[in-house]
Amino acid sequence: MEEPSRPVVVSVIPTFNEEKWISRCLDSLLKQTYPTDSHRIHIIDGGSTDSTLDVVRMRIEKGVENDVSIFENPHRFVPQARNISLESMKDDVELVFEVNAHGWVPENHLEKRVDDLLDIEAGLGKKIGGVGCKVLPSEDAEQGIFASWVESTLSSPLGSGGGQFARFNGRHPHKVPAFVIHRREALLDVGGWDEKYPTNQDSDISMRLIKNGWGLWRSDASVFHMVKRRSLLDFVRMCRRYGFWRTKTLKRHGRRFNFREFLPLMGLALTIALLFSGTEWWHVPPLAYAVALAATALFESVRGRRLSLLIGVPLLLPILHTMFTIGLLEGMFRSGLSIKDR
Repeated sequence: MEEPSRPVVVSVIPTFNEEKWISRCLDSLLKQTYPTDSHRIHIIDGGSTDSTLDVVRMRIEKGVENDVSIFENPHRFVPQARNISLESMKDDVELVFEVNAHGWVPENHLEKRVDDLLDIEAGLGKKIGGVGCKVLPSEDAEQGIFASWVESTLSSPLGSGGGQFARFNGRHPHKVPAFVIHRREALLDVGGWDEKYPTNQDSDISMRLIKNGWGLWRSDASVFHMVKRRSLLDFVRMCRRYGFWRTKTLKRHGRRFNFREFLPLMGLALTIALLFSGTEWWHVPPLAYAVALAATALFESVRGRRLSLLIGVPLLLPILHTMFTIGLLEGMFRSGLSIKDR
């Protein structure tokens, strides 16, 4: 008896100078247990000056069963790349998988996640906008000490917490899931990604999908392994950029407001106010912050079984809070950031 056909999925990989990571990312998609005739791969390159495209073309020349297409992205940024892919998809495509070239997935990732999405829809009795997944570190020797610091910092209670790097189990509705498998018709319904958002574009499209009645979920059916920032400068730039574009997102989607993101700014304002009031209690907010940093570092070192996190987490958390806050304030007055901050 012939097996029923599976929904056609397109995995979309925006690239720009990803020669270190693209081979592993692409190979993980080419090795999927999902039927190759129902899985296509779009690589949208933003003008790479390294060997990214050479690596891709060499892999294709060796022979692949999937339909792999390369597109040019003259605008370089991620939302333009995703829109170029969306506009190029054939009518039979049902699902769109967001991929980051810095990451990779297990061999049964698509099979598990498509089944999971369809099961959620069967239970609800209607289609949804998409389902995101759990994000975990790369888990290889190249991950390095600094990358582990970044991972623990971002996923800690004082970091992004419930955001992209959240630790969760099971499946449930969520406003901003990570690495979503979207329904193509939902993406078309909201007009694709807003190209004004080089960062936070996924948060923006999630809010627009929900506004149009397309529910979003996240599930631990499978995970996306991602390489974190490898240098302090990259981390600093990332924090500032995310703060800047979070302000832009909040101006458009007030429901995305998160009180915790403004706590560092409020703590600084309280400390300054107490200092200028002449009270001797001005040192209480900084002391409470220091205690919170120490407690978080201890918690993360025990959870991650890495003694170095006792140093890394309290080092990176203040940088995260400072640069994210600077970005938030910049977003109120500047229209955009330099392309070098990408």
